[in-house]
Amino acid sequence: NNTSLEGLYKSGSAFCTQCEAEGFRKITYFMDRPDVMAKYQVKITADRQTYPYLLSNGNKIGQGELPDGKHWVLWEDPFFKPCYLFALVAGDFDLLEDSFTTASGRQVALELFVDKGN
Repeated sequence: NNTSLEGLYKSGSAFCTQCEAEGFRKITYFMDRPDVMAKYQVKITADRQTYPYLLSNGNKIGQGELPDGKHWVLWEDPFFKPCYLFALVAGDFDLLEDSFTTASGRQVALELFVDKGN
């Protein structure tokens, strides 16, 4: 029952994080200063029906199904960052998808997640 809305908490039926300014300390130990930076690789596992979208910083590098109705997603953020920029979200959302072509011709997928009905 994290009612401070810092660290990892539940908002409605979704899990989310708020790590700025010192919320990451409520998730795990870390040298919580802006000059201490790390790369993050995050594996999220949850019930597929309740939490169909599992999101974090960076690039999705893996995903799979588990036999008990759960699924997992592995995210890797290639950039060093302070812990207050760490993000994790798990929930059931509406999704708007599009793509963008960069000047070099590379296709970039765009995904916007919002609470259902918004």
